[in-house]
Amino acid sequence: MIVRPSMLLAAAIATTKHSIPTRAFSPWPNPSTIILNMSSSSSTADSSHTQLTQAKHLISKAISIGAPAYNAGNIAECARVYQETAKEIAPLVPSTLQSKLLREVEDGDIHNNPDAKAWALRRVFDSIIEYQPPLVPQATADTNTSYEPFSKTQLPEQPLGVMDNVMGGVSTGSWISQSNTFFGETSLANNGGFASLRWRFPIVQNWSYAKGIYIKGLRHSNPSEHTFRIILKDATCDRVRLSNFKAVFANPEQVEDTPLLIPFSVFDQMEQMGTPMVGSPSFNPSAVTEIGIMAIKPSVVGDFQLEFTEWGLYV
Repeated sequence: MIVRPSMLLAAAIATTKHSIPTRAFSPWPNPSTIILNMSSSSSTADSSHTQLTQAKHLISKAISIGAPAYNAGNIAECARVYQETAKEIAPLVPSTLQSKLLREVEDGDIHNNPDAKAWALRRVFDSIIEYQPPLVPQATADTNTSYEPFSKTQLPEQPLGVMDNVMGGVSTGSWISQSNTFFGETSLANNGGFASLRWRFPIVQNWSYAKGIYIKGLRHSNPSEHTFRIILKDATCDRVRLSNFKAVFANPEQVEDTPLLIPFSVFDQMEQMGTPMVGSPSFNPSAVTEIGIMAIKPSVVGDFQLEFTEWGLYV
């Protein structure tokens, strides 16, 4: 079994404002500036994208009203605005976020505690703002696609673990090379929340002939909620401290006979510690220096596990 019985999504719910970073009631950036990596160019994906964008705009509007009210001492008004917005956006967000949202709305209707209601809804709002639709395994009509798996000489057998302890966190992550298994636990303690593995290439890789990266036999914990990130570094990233490119992926249906394809075109925004670097160049597949996998909040909190049978380049 891929998922251990103990693999339950940890709840990180605080009840007072002193246990939450003060950032929680500061305005969010305009949602139009958030990069979305869509899993498909189909009409269904386009519709989901439009709905999610609409939900993020409504959240931004609610926060612009609710946050000042809260900070002025009118907590009940803040809770009311958030509650009404939550009901309005529920049909617009993905099912996993929708269930969390409706659960908080229901709790808010039952328990008459405006402060707890405001904070609980704000945490869900933050998760929606940060949400990026993942790339998922999809059948391809291109019969000419070929696959080149990474060789043992190409990748080190044991990757370097990069955890949130670099910023005081306590998350953990490990790798079992025999089964291509990444497992561990992400913790929100000390403002942490991520675990990652990095494979540094012995020599710079020229992948300009390929279309992207594939992963076969992908399975992971909590399929309906957990998403993960593939990390790439090129020669430019090596010159900019703590920078890389990321793409979100998942296998919510646990489809194992269809490979996940991650085109290089989705790596169009260099990041530095998770913050987009405006004006930076796109990923350069002709000078690849590192590849990695990451589990990170808000979609992964608590125990996680991911495994696959093979990965490499698709051409």
